[in-house]
Amino acid sequence: MKSFWLIFFVISATAELSAIMFDLTPVHLVAKPLLMSTLLLYFIFATKGYPAWRTLVGIALVCSWAGDVFLMVDNRFVEGLSAFLLAHVFYISAYHKTGASNGQLKPQDILKFVLFGIVLIWMLYPGLDDLLIPVAVYALILLSMGVWAHKRRGATSTTSFRLVAVGAVLFVVSDGLLAFNRFVTEIPAERILVMSTYIAAQFTIVQGLIKHEKPDHSG
Repeated sequence: MKSFWLIFFVISATAELSAIMFDLTPVHLVAKPLLMSTLLLYFIFATKGYPAWRTLVGIALVCSWAGDVFLMVDNRFVEGLSAFLLAHVFYISAYHKTGASNGQLKPQDILKFVLFGIVLIWMLYPGLDDLLIPVAVYALILLSMGVWAHKRRGATSTTSFRLVAVGAVLFVVSDGLLAFNRFVTEIPAERILVMSTYIAAQFTIVQGLIKHEKPDHSG
């Protein structure tokens, strides 16, 4: 079943990206809500047992699904932001239970996210107005998700660590592009850039967590 849902996820992702590229609104309305639904089902069938972190990842994907749906509706940006904020909180909790509680965090892991956050908020600030506090809080949680993904180093398998860390960086990049386009200036091909990095981020994070196991000390 996991192969079936993985194929279904790939089809949904391909359909969504095609809908954006060729302005196929009916396809977009069907494909986008299927992304996190199929990814969740793939995750469920690709993992075993009932450790708490599986539930946390599942909730993160449900929140991400809600965020996707809210952002498809006009004037639901704050609701979408809130849903994704909760998704990041649950991802952080899942990371904590899959190695981050006793992993190794390097100074550069923190520095790169701090610098990214400072530069992003500095650029966004003039256009935020009443959304300054919600966006700043979201940025803090998002960047914390990135840092916590890197804190799994040495406390899970090398493959799991690298996939989740890369996925977290892609998530930060995707959200950064979305915010820059909304509050600063329009980015050419913004929708395809945001969605492709977002899809890659979610899949890479989930795939990395599926690969979670005790450290193999191979790197």
